[in-house]
Amino acid sequence: MSFSFEITGTPPALADIAAKREQAVIERAVFRKKNIRFMIGMATVTSIWVAFLIIFIIPLMTDQPEVGIITYYFPYLTFVIFIVGNNLHIKRIEKPSKLLDATISELSEVEADEISNVIDDKEHPAEIASYLERVAAQGRSLVRAEMDAIQKWYDEHKLEN
Repeated sequence: MSFSFEITGTPPALADIAAKREQAVIERAVFRKKNIRFMIGMATVTSIWVAFLIIFIIPLMTDQPEVGIITYYFPYLTFVIFIVGNNLHIKRIEKPSKLLDATISELSEVEADEISNVIDDKEHPAEIASYLERVAAQGRSLVRAEMDAIQKWYDEHKLEN
């Protein structure tokens, strides 16, 4: 979902980053609405199930003892409903929401002085300085993903020297 930032390449434009961030925010809002609808649906299914047990099954158990044997299986069915609902929730809502949250975090702007936390040297290597100049020429600040790419590049090249 997110950009891949290459220190030796051309940095993406501010409009592209803003559009990608806005798209992720909109999609996250959609998943939050789905989450609420899913929780309401699961609460409804559970309420109907419990009401069915209280209204129909328990009175039948007192009148017809053979129904009591069948009711021993109802807790297992409740467990199956819970497991299936939980797996659906994780697959369809939680995992995509976490990816969108990570994308939004990656595309958030960082402070200009945070580069000193990433690089130990007083002077930046030529590639990093060049990239920072290209970003500054666009009139924007670095985003978290660019900072991570700079950190990765710096760590790889620091080990080579």
